[in-house]
Amino acid sequence: MKLGVFTAAAWVVLAGAACAAEATSVQVDAATQKRIGVATAPLAAAQHRVAVSGFARVLDAVPLATLDGDLTTALAAAQASRAEAARTKALAADATVSLKLAQAAQAQASADAAKLALLRRRVGLEWGPVFAGDASRARLIGELVTGRAALVRIDAPAGTIGARAAQMTLGGGETVNVAILGPARTADPRVQTGGLIGLVRGPAAARLGIGVSAPVTLSGGAASVGVVVPRSALIRTAGQTFAYVRKDATHFERRALVAPAPQADGLFSAGGFSPGQAVVVSGAAALFAAEVAPKSEN
Repeated sequence: MKLGVFTAAAWVVLAGAACAAEATSVQVDAATQKRIGVATAPLAAAQHRVAVSGFARVLDAVPLATLDGDLTTALAAAQASRAEAARTKALAADATVSLKLAQAAQAQASADAAKLALLRRRVGLEWGPVFAGDASRARLIGELVTGRAALVRIDAPAGTIGARAAQMTLGGGETVNVAILGPARTADPRVQTGGLIGLVRGPAAARLGIGVSAPVTLSGGAASVGVVVPRSALIRTAGQTFAYVRKDATHFERRALVAPAPQADGLFSAGGFSPGQAVVVSGAAALFAAEVAPKSEN
């Protein structure tokens, strides 16, 4: 059976993640389209977030607990010296104590306040702003001490920017969720990228000794923008996945998907297609057969 007139079109270069793919077209008249059941549907815009692989290392929380203890002591000292400065200032006003003593008390209060401010800055500089709250930090240290939680540092060669969730894979295939607390304040010398501080809670935390490393998968990073091509539109050949786009009433262009990724209703493509384009969702196999069929010479 002759399926209309088929002509070769110019090569169209499609931008890909690592290389360019070629597109070809096929011409099919309206009657033949009806006979083989060609139907199209518009493509919808979509986003795809790629999971990033990295590793997590359990942190030693002793420096954090020590810093918290120093901060608590400094807070008490600052409050006491501030009260003493206020008391001696009042007494100096009626000459009950000397002005020199009042000035010394004020100097001590200023010194204690400066020490307290320095320790608060150290918490932010060494551990991040998420640890700045005294009450929340104390609760967290309590969880770390009792083994109900563990702090981990997460690094990934591809970077961790935008990651909002992580999952560690422990021995035996056990997986645990990691809550992202914020960015790490120092870079890991092995990967030279900014890391993240995460928190593991639950029974698994008690088994995470200091220095333990495990693979981790990050999600929620930067999203790729593209379209989702329905499964019924997909053609697999020559190691690539293609779909036909309607160019006009009788011409269809076969285009390769760029960086395809599985979705619930098809494959995500980061390039090669635009939202709103009409893609063939029925009769794609027949179009491909027509495209590759030997052409009769008239």
